[in-house]
Amino acid sequence: MANYTVTGRDAGGLPVVSVTLASIDQEQQVVAEMTIVDAVRDCLAAVPGVQSVLARKYEQIITIV
Repeated sequence: MANYTVTGRDAGGLPVVSVTLASIDQEQQVVAEMTIVDAVRDCLAAVPGVQSVLARKYEQIITIV
């Protein structure tokens, strides 16, 4: 799984609240990771003072030479 950072920003564009998702543990795939990311986005969008929400995806790429 990639890491996601979901940030709620105020009207001036400054970060108000941030959530980092590093793992989702499932025995088998029950829910897609984007469903969880979207749920966190929706949650932060409902917070008073949050005007916009941005989700960023970070992936680690390992190259063996």
